[in-house]
Amino acid sequence: MSELQIGVLILGGGVIALVFGFNMFQEWRFRKRTQQAFARPQDDVLLNVPKNNVRDGVRTDRMEPVLVDTALDEMVEEDEPFEPALPPLAMTAKPAAEPRLEPADDVPVVDEEDEDELAMDSADHQALVVAMLDPSLDFIAEVVFHEPHELAAMPRFNVGKRTQLIGRTERGMWKVAEALPGTRYKQINISMQMVDRSGSVSEQELAAFCQQVSRFAEDHNAAVNFPQRQQKLVAARELDRFCADVDVLIGINIVPQASIEGARLRSFAEAAGLQLEPDGAFHYLADSGNTLYSLVAADQMPFTFHTLLDKSFPALTLLFDVPRVAGGVEVFDRAVHFARQLAQEFDAQLVDDNRRVLSDVGLARIRDQLLHIYGSMDDRGIAPGSVAALRLFA
Repeated sequence: MSELQIGVLILGGGVIALVFGFNMFQEWRFRKRTQQAFARPQDDVLLNVPKNNVRDGVRTDRMEPVLVDTALDEMVEEDEPFEPALPPLAMTAKPAAEPRLEPADDVPVVDEEDEDELAMDSADHQALVVAMLDPSLDFIAEVVFHEPHELAAMPRFNVGKRTQLIGRTERGMWKVAEALPGTRYKQINISMQMVDRSGSVSEQELAAFCQQVSRFAEDHNAAVNFPQRQQKLVAARELDRFCADVDVLIGINIVPQASIEGARLRSFAEAAGLQLEPDGAFHYLADSGNTLYSLVAADQMPFTFHTLLDKSFPALTLLFDVPRVAGGVEVFDRAVHFARQLAQEFDAQLVDDNRRVLSDVGLARIRDQLLHIYGSMDDRGIAPGSVAALRLFA
């Protein structure tokens, strides 16, 4: 190989390395700006929460349709079968794309730090950040620094409930608090959620949280303000009692004459719009990513692509997690409709946990009970499937 060829190869390699390095720099710069504008990555309250659990993590309460007496069964045979209307689902709308603004020649160039502040400065963004901490759900401690303070590391709190931190920068902007060089805070608000499916926070847990927050404030020469503990504890216990009354998981069992082949089940479920999720269940999802209903094996064996290829399933269960579903009764109607489609496709019966056949009247009664539950939630100001509901029933 001549010196010219070697030189061309070296030059080509250098150009490729330069282009690769520039692309890596651009990606790093974009990621840095995105994280600063929209906060550090963390669990999404709408997506990364346990599904199909019930309170205390072990409770197995399910609202099951009960077989009606003979007289009612005869009435059903005489009347039209219960076939709920299936209106279009109310899905969460996708946000419109933001308009792209091209800089004019006479507009001064804004540096990266100023762009980050401008991204956080919108009223909508500020409202979203502040709304992450909800006084009706959270115990919120306010840590106020005597001078704008840069945090070397974010504090961690050893408590059994969900915690969140937001901070007000020296420019007065609220953002999810994180330790970034050059970012100084006037105030940090630290919240602990007081109620979830494991129950309400205890007095000992709340005291431990307050001690840890006080220690953090003392270490940074800051003042700290707490809400009245007893008032918050009383409110949390009352909220937990309400949640226990409406925390219902409906299960409809589909029992075929012969076991269902996994490959055929997967094909049918996917054609109906369900998709297999990492938890081993088929989920029908809203546009928001929240589960509307799910399909599992009755014996709780997780579905996997491997088991769906070479196994058969003697029974299935359709699950409807009542307080976590936006759309309420309309979605329940669709879930029942899908259960009936499964029964027709696989020559199966719909039964309760005692293997008693579910009648149309029984399903109609459950629907009426759902109307009552959803009415109670609306009266309480906790809309089914809302951010508050997803947090409380996680």
